[in-house]
Amino acid sequence: MRLAPALLAVLLSACGAPSAPDRGLGEAAAPRASFLASVRSAPEDAPPSAPPSAASSAPALPSIPAPKPPSGEGRAEAAERVLFLATHLRTDDLRKVCPAAMEEEARVRCLLSFRYADDAASRELVFTLYNETGSLAGLLPEETTSDGRGGKVRLLPARPVGANRQHLSWIIEAFRSYKSFAAAVGARGPISFRDRPVDFRFFYSEKGGMPSAFAATRNIGYNLFGALNMSDVTVRDTLFHELFHLNDGWRGDWSRRALAPIYDEIIARCGRRSACLSPYAPTDTKIAGVVYAFAPQGGVREYAAELALRYFREHRLVIDNEPLPARAFKCGPAENAAAWKLLSDEFFGGVDLVPPCGE
Repeated sequence: MRLAPALLAVLLSACGAPSAPDRGLGEAAAPRASFLASVRSAPEDAPPSAPPSAASSAPALPSIPAPKPPSGEGRAEAAERVLFLATHLRTDDLRKVCPAAMEEEARVRCLLSFRYADDAASRELVFTLYNETGSLAGLLPEETTSDGRGGKVRLLPARPVGANRQHLSWIIEAFRSYKSFAAAVGARGPISFRDRPVDFRFFYSEKGGMPSAFAATRNIGYNLFGALNMSDVTVRDTLFHELFHLNDGWRGDWSRRALAPIYDEIIARCGRRSACLSPYAPTDTKIAGVVYAFAPQGGVREYAAELALRYFREHRLVIDNEPLPARAFKCGPAENAAAWKLLSDEFFGGVDLVPPCGE
């Protein structure tokens, strides 16, 4: 199961997600002291991390050699926004440390190093993430959004430092797992599914543990207090779910075009009755007693993301020569096999390594 029993009612991801992180970047809360001091201030560090000490001078920037990750013109300016929530009104002091005249890639690294200057262990991990995936470990602007239960929840920017550093390790391991999966599947057919580079927008929820994560454009919002973000396995699964949402959007909401007929037929047959829906559900996660893949808040997009997660889970086991813990999804009702093939053909080159039904 994706959730412990006590957490089955938690809203998983894109349902009730905050608005796109690229909106309102200039609205982030920040201390009214100098900008250089504010980038190390306590409000950006979610409890239980200890507040980093403020230093009055710019830190020494270490030399961190690594292969050049995906980059491009304007990447450094994007890094200012992602890492510091900076706007054109808040970059003068920042550019004293990492001058705009620097070569693009060197400046991105300078900004990363400065952002995590007060936590050497976290800095090493964010560089590992960047070197391996091209992804930045940045901040979500402060905002208030739906909590998925008719209320509101305040989201606050936070860095994965101190006691929250473990999240970086889980994310790095997740992306290494995706790379192995893509290599094994890609060796048998051309896959269009992309998992990198995306930028992480870290935050914590002022109350409750949702949303755990959400996807928007090329960003993943990640809750350091997220109810799902509790282990390497749950983080790996949650992020793959979110990565599918990004891929689905990049392909013009493929799920709505391709899977809606199957989804609608299942809903017409079962309504929201879990006993009827369960054979069609790619995962056993539930929300408010309803199978998550068919929860009213999500629609076909959540069904598709859970289907992609099931594809990933089953193929990881096959690739590792491990038995499936349950009957293969495609070996259930005919609708399952049809949806499985549509997903495989669109995103994974038609590759299906799961043994045929009956074997």
